[in-house]
Amino acid sequence: MKTVLAALNAQYIHTCPAARSLRESARQAGFAVTLCERTINEPFDALLASLALEEPDFIGFSCYLWNISLVRELCAELRKLLPRAFLCLGGPEVSFCAKEVLRQLPEADAVLSGEGEESFPALLRALEADAPLGGVPGLWFREGGEIQAAVPAAPVPMESLPFPYPELLSGDAASLGGKILYFETSRGCPFSCSYCLSSREGGVRLMPTALACERLGVFLRARIPQVKFVDRTFNAHRAHCDAILAYLLEHDNGVTNFHFEIEAELLADSTLALIRQARPGLFQFEAGVQSTNAETLRAVRRSGDVSRVLSRCAALREAGNCHLHMDLIAGLPYEDYASLGRSFDDVFRVGPDMLQLGFLKVLHGTQMEEQARKLGIVCRTRAPYEVLFTPWISYEELCRLKKIDSLCGALYNSGRFRSSLAFLLRNVSSPFAFFESLAAFAEERGAFDRPWGRYDGHALLLGFCRSRGGDAQRLRWLLRFDALREGRAPGLPDFLTPPQPPEADVLLHDAARNEAVLLSKFPRLADIPARERPAEIRRTLRFAWFPFSPLTGEEGGRVVAIDTSTAAAREVKSKR
Repeated sequence: MKTVLAALNAQYIHTCPAARSLRESARQAGFAVTLCERTINEPFDALLASLALEEPDFIGFSCYLWNISLVRELCAELRKLLPRAFLCLGGPEVSFCAKEVLRQLPEADAVLSGEGEESFPALLRALEADAPLGGVPGLWFREGGEIQAAVPAAPVPMESLPFPYPELLSGDAASLGGKILYFETSRGCPFSCSYCLSSREGGVRLMPTALACERLGVFLRARIPQVKFVDRTFNAHRAHCDAILAYLLEHDNGVTNFHFEIEAELLADSTLALIRQARPGLFQFEAGVQSTNAETLRAVRRSGDVSRVLSRCAALREAGNCHLHMDLIAGLPYEDYASLGRSFDDVFRVGPDMLQLGFLKVLHGTQMEEQARKLGIVCRTRAPYEVLFTPWISYEELCRLKKIDSLCGALYNSGRFRSSLAFLLRNVSSPFAFFESLAAFAEERGAFDRPWGRYDGHALLLGFCRSRGGDAQRLRWLLRFDALREGRAPGLPDFLTPPQPPEADVLLHDAARNEAVLLSKFPRLADIPARERPAEIRRTLRFAWFPFSPLTGEEGGRVVAIDTSTAAAREVKSKR
């Protein structure tokens, strides 16, 4: 039986750990399975051909919010091209509404609900032997014109999960092409947030720590650029969390970055102590705050200890060596526009590297699905089932929030405007109000109606500052500094090239030739052979004159050297 698993990822750099885990489970059971891993951005005809021309007997789709519409279209056409093929859907988007999916999609033969590492091989065995399907755990299927309900599937023991990337075990890391790889050491979540599917599972199951570390060693030896843990709450069990962090610290290869989703309220001092030992770039953390409105948090069954959540996130930020991503969700019960603004301000003041303002998605199978009906929360009919309006926030206000989120992403989360934004926000009491005003200014100028060029953000901030009577000249210099730190080739637009005094050229020339000073400011240059050092300085260091220090704000002209390979910037003295 020719079997294909189809994984339609959101982007090329992603991989699908679920489909890969099923493939390896089937292989261990003696079945040959082909993984067809593509993206939703490819032409429909190319995707259809990639599956149909294989002429498989079985096609399994891994279904998520981002690909379910495409999966439905593919099933409709594949049924015409492959009338005898068994089309099976699985994954979170269909597991909790399997009967409804089969009613709406007559081309599909079955839905495999829940965890599939044991159920998938059982299904293949039944199909290969032409045996009844009723005994396959988690399988909803058609029989005699009726949809047959699934026999519940037991949770899969974590120690029995296969390693999803056999390419690494065989030394073929190159075939993964620098993609983001995913890993799980736990399933389930200790919390019961009403908007999350993880609340359906009771408790947390852990992979034995020794096994988890053994597998993490595979990623480290292969020098994979990034590994994202899919554990819903990585720090749910402190000893497990700390043991894995300690292992990664001890075996750090200087290259791999590990991303974790955590619950900040559970962040222990012992965990923080380990994090502080890490090299910059080893760890990054994502903390879902969602709201700082106590009534909202109670309504969605989250902890109400907002002060601890924010203080623990602030402690992570103060460590200074790890990327911190914090999330909010707009459209939750009892949170109106003003309350969402306060939540934004509370999180922004922590100073995360990224602040993501997401929008409530009422997922099938969550408690929020029933809660939304009772409270009058209205969402889209089709995936991703995003909120349209609630009794507390209007559609117009949500549209406004999307523009604010867009600007926050382009200007703040991008990291491209750190000095400029710090200057503009220095005396602002409400960062949310700042971005709200900026969004209104941008909308008046049609900035949301077209793609942005490289320096459109710089122009927008400068125009906004001028419209508010701010110190546009100082901001202009800071925008220049931010642009130079990006490491792009010379040739900034005129508005980022303010006039400088005649002596600036002499200072710049002298600074670039003062190798002793540059070695003290940029220690990495000492590792370059002396005869190659001048060329390295010319290649990677950029020198710029400023009428004040863009690093400290101190007045007086000086030269700043910017290392374009690291974005590090240092004030340097010339010989004169």
